[in-house]
Amino acid sequence: MKLWEIIGELHTLFNPKVAEDWDNVGLLIGDNTKEVNKVLFCLDVTENAVKKAINNNVDLIISHHPVIFSGLKRITNETSHGRKLLKLMENKIAVYSIHTNADFAINGLNDFIMDKFNLEGEKIIVNEHRFEDYNPIKNKMEHVHGGLARIKILNKKMKLEDLIEKIKDALGISYVRYVGDKNAYVKKIGLVTGGGSSFMYDIADKIDVFLTGDLRYHESLDALEEGRILVDIGHLESEYLFVDMMEQKMRKFFNGEMIRHFEDEVFKLG
Repeated sequence: MKLWEIIGELHTLFNPKVAEDWDNVGLLIGDNTKEVNKVLFCLDVTENAVKKAINNNVDLIISHHPVIFSGLKRITNETSHGRKLLKLMENKIAVYSIHTNADFAINGLNDFIMDKFNLEGEKIIVNEHRFEDYNPIKNKMEHVHGGLARIKILNKKMKLEDLIEKIKDALGISYVRYVGDKNAYVKKIGLVTGGGSSFMYDIADKIDVFLTGDLRYHESLDALEEGRILVDIGHLESEYLFVDMMEQKMRKFFNGEMIRHFEDEVFKLG
C-alpha cells in the first residue's frame, strides 16, 4: 500500500484540523509515494523504537507524540534526537504522528481509554464540534466529528476507591496518584488522556472526579482545598494503548505487517 493511501485513511479517522493549534501532526519524515509493507506503532519515537524499526525493516512508524515538535535549527549526530532523525532518514523510514487529533477525534484515544474502564452509564463529549472538511488524498468532502474531554455519567454512584481499582485493572498498572477522599462517592467522571490538566477547569462544575496524567503539585493542592477529586493515571499509562487502538483501526484497511512497540515506564519506584 502506498504511504499516501495510508495518509488518506488516517486523515479520515483523525483529521489534522481536530488537533490543537500548537501541535505538530501528520507526515513529519518521509516520501509519501513509497510502498509500505511494515508499520510500527509506538507512543514515542525513542532510540529503542528506531532500532526495532530498523531491525524489522519497517517502512513506516506511526507515533502518538510527534517526533519533531519544536523548531529544529540543525540535525546532527551530536544529540540523541539528531541521531534518531538521521537513522530514520538513512534507513528511509517514514514517521507519521497523530497526537491531539487522536485524543479528540470521535472514537479516538479518549473514547478508547474511557471504554476500557467498562463503566456503565452515558458518555458525553465536551465541546463537541462537527464540520465538513476536504480530504485532499481521497479528493472528497468528509464529515469531521470531535470534542475535548469525555465525561461518563454512571448509572449509579461508586466509591473512588473502587473506581481506582477499575482503572488500575483496565490499564494494567500497579498504582495511581489521587487527590481527595478514597471513600467519597462519584458519579460523573471526566477524562483527558496524557497531560490534560489544563482542561479540568473547563469541566470542573460538570464532574465529580477528573482523570488525566502529569498533575502538578500546586494545581493538585488547589483542587484538594477546593474539595475536588483528581486521579493522576500517568502520562504514559494513560496513552500507551494508542498502539492497540491504531492496530485495530489499521486492520480495516492495511494488509501488511504491523508491529507494536511498548517502552518501560519512564519513572521507577525506589
